[in-house]
Amino acid sequence: MPDPHSDRIERARAAMATAGIDALLLTPGADLFYLTGFRHSHAGERLLALLLPREGAPIWLVPEMNAGQLPAGVPPGARVIAWSDGEWFHRSLAGALAEAGVATGRIAVDDEMRAGFLLDLLRVAPAARYEPASAVMRALRVQKDAAELAALRAAARSVDDTIAAAIALCRPGRREREVEAELRAALLRRSPEEEVAFSIVASGPNAALPHHETGDRRLARGDVVILDFGTRHDGYHSDITVTCAVGEPADPEVRRVYRVVWEAQQAALAAIRPGVPAEAVDAAARQAIAAAGYGAHFLHRTGHGIGLQVHEPPYLRAGNDAPLLPGMCFSVEPGVYLPGRFGVRLEVIACVTEDGAALLNAPSAPDLPMAPSD
Repeated sequence: MPDPHSDRIERARAAMATAGIDALLLTPGADLFYLTGFRHSHAGERLLALLLPREGAPIWLVPEMNAGQLPAGVPPGARVIAWSDGEWFHRSLAGALAEAGVATGRIAVDDEMRAGFLLDLLRVAPAARYEPASAVMRALRVQKDAAELAALRAAARSVDDTIAAAIALCRPGRREREVEAELRAALLRRSPEEEVAFSIVASGPNAALPHHETGDRRLARGDVVILDFGTRHDGYHSDITVTCAVGEPADPEVRRVYRVVWEAQQAALAAIRPGVPAEAVDAAARQAIAAAGYGAHFLHRTGHGIGLQVHEPPYLRAGNDAPLLPGMCFSVEPGVYLPGRFGVRLEVIACVTEDGAALLNAPSAPDLPMAPSD
């Protein structure tokens, strides 16, 4: 498969020209990986960045100890400025901006850049105007190409293959942390080439907290358990949520709520097609839950985009009237949360096709799964 990065850089430059941006300044993160395939997680307080001017040679600005890790020939014609700890990076940064002719221009910095680096930019190039790089990068990344879809499907398979094992882990007396540790181990056993990106185990009343921090609570018979987990394959993420019960649910309302959430998810999936505003998918799920009397207990948007980040555009929420486009991928995850009692959330990843939507992973179970209670 041809290397996609040269084409992506040319598309980025075309988008910069349209937006009137003179340069992109990207530090390690999703945008830099998208354009170059380069990842680095140890730069910390040392500035490691790519300066991509709209015209002229790109410039890598890197600590000298990292210069040997840069991808060869990416971007084509790139020059490397390596700075030392003894001199620090401010003079090199000012020189790179001057060399590229953008020290007084419009510079788009990546949305994940450390605030300290932006303050350094303001000091070394106070006449420049700074904007978020998402103004350029969002449109490039939001529609996935064939290679990206293949990576997303591979990541999705790794979580699908672990669902049954994850539910079976939810036995009485086990702590949430123990279930989480074994879940993460199960993910790696089934897909050793993956990375576990995140996991949440929320049991009993903790399941009423959408982003509960997995803790030491012991699971009990009749508990509802929310399992939210994801992996990363070649930089691209999966994200799935299943809800199960430890044996027969103790609360008689659990099965009804589960069915309401499942039907809301199906309504949202049916609303997906090109040209539909993102908020319409959220509205479809929200209307189904409200009609069942639980509207006040749906506490979050219906979905978020997924790709090089677990959460990225597009966001399926009220007020987002941006049209859905083929190749967009996002979660569909309605939920109902009853404080002090339990919660139910079901999540799958959908991709917009030319005439509707396709799931990247297995559909949510229409009936409440139950783990062994002995």
